[in-house]
Amino acid sequence: DERKEHIPDDLLAVVLGRFFRERGSGGTRMSRDAVRAVGRYMDTFVREGVARGAWAGEERGNGVLEVEDLERLAPQLLLD
Repeated sequence: DERKEHIPDDLLAVVLGRFFRERGSGGTRMSRDAVRAVGRYMDTFVREGVARGAWAGEERGNGVLEVEDLERLAPQLLLD
């Protein structure tokens, strides 16, 4: 079943706008649809990271998601 949790579009727009300003791309603007599309990618990325981290915790036998699990899986997650 599909979960309802997600990154709010307004929050994502603020974060992206700040990123563009800090990188000297202050003139870069994104439409609402573009922000929504980035949000869907971010939701997928976060869910996949948490799922892989939880799986790693289960493999260790304690079933607890640790920061170290996320740090270990981040490079492969980015490549995928």
